Amino acid sequence: MEIQNENDFKYVIQDTNCIYLGRELTYAEMMDKDDIPFKFKAVISAHIARDTDLNRRLADHILQISDGEFTYRIFEQLRLTVRVCYKVQKKGFGGRIKDKWIHKAYPFRQFCGGPRGLVARGDMMIEDFSISKLALMALNI
Repeated sequence: MEIQNENDFKYVIQDTNCIYLGRELTYAEMMDKDDIPFKFKAVISAHIARDTDLNRRLADHILQISDGEFTYRIFEQLRLTVRVCYKVQKKGFGGRIKDKWIHKAYPFRQFCGGPRGLVARGDMMIEDFSISKLALMALNI
């Protein structure tokens, strides 16, 4: 897939329940954005920066994280959700085969259990990440 603009997939969107992060954002870019809540920036600087480089993309970090790392537990506490998409072939009317895109959201633990391998092989593509605002509020730094 060819990216047309260097700012594609580098977004932060909030609603009343979640914070949505684009798949191309690095931790350093998150620290510079005004849309990111201060508490999440504090979590990045206090805990995540210990385990990884801030110039690393969140998607790359999640694809290589092991379940023994402290950041793995942080992402579980934040109820991180990974939205992915993949293409399947469906039989349509008249026997024609059509490509159909399926979009799914996986909780972090479930994503690490199975679909992470499919993303690494290229069979699935990460769309974005979401973090629960309630879980962020309940998290102690």
